[in-house]
Amino acid sequence: MRDTATRKSCKEKKRLLSGTEVTYDCELVALSDRLGILKYSIDQQWQVGSLILQPGAVTYGFYWPDRSYVLYKWLSEDGDVLGDYFNIADSVMLSAQEFSWRDLVVDILVLTTGQIEVLDEDEMPESLDEELRDYIESVKQMLLRNYPAVIMETIAILNRYVRSSA
Repeated sequence: MRDTATRKSCKEKKRLLSGTEVTYDCELVALSDRLGILKYSIDQQWQVGSLILQPGAVTYGFYWPDRSYVLYKWLSEDGDVLGDYFNIADSVMLSAQEFSWRDLVVDILVLTTGQIEVLDEDEMPESLDEELRDYIESVKQMLLRNYPAVIMETIAILNRYVRSSA
């Protein structure tokens, strides 16, 4: 994986099931064929499930083209993990200029207390294709079983690529 010692701007483009696209200006942290990492500094208070993120917190987004999710790891200004947020996804594409992916509505928030919150299931469109609905459910179940291993993996990645270059 290439660590970008001189950080570059990179867009995150998230496509919703409705077709709406949301774009964020981020900082490219690392990029390879298998994984990309973006950094985003939170500039206003956000509530996600029961977690309230304060301005100054940092998001590290982990994007794998061959996985059925993306992961946001939220850290405080002091570098303490605040939570891990899995977005069920598909169509992840990475380039040095833009990371794009399709958000498949359902999210899983893992708090540092160990509490798990499955979010936004009530936002799935009634008209959603049954095959896609089944895919989302299977990914949700897989993440509920396997999230600890992914969280440990991303901690190791952060230690290797982010904290060593800080």
